[in-house]
Amino acid sequence: MISYWTDVKEIYVDEGLVLIIGRYNHKNENPRGDKCLGVHWGNYPQSRGVLSPCVIPAETRDVILAGLLHQAVMNKKSDLM
Repeated sequence: MISYWTDVKEIYVDEGLVLIIGRYNHKNENPRGDKCLGVHWGNYPQSRGVLSPCVIPAETRDVILAGLLHQAVMNKKSDLM
């Protein structure tokens, strides 16, 4: 995974779509990085042959996470909540 991402954890996988959480440090400008939601599909996208997940903007992130929480509640999957 590209070095801008650290402390990465996969939180959701669905037919190749992978959502991750972690610290994103764009161009290594912020020593700690910002807590972000990212997305990738298998080994795409890449930058110079290295996996480079896309950062999801905050408003979209909140909608996605709310939807996943709703889905977990409806399906009674407490391990996903």
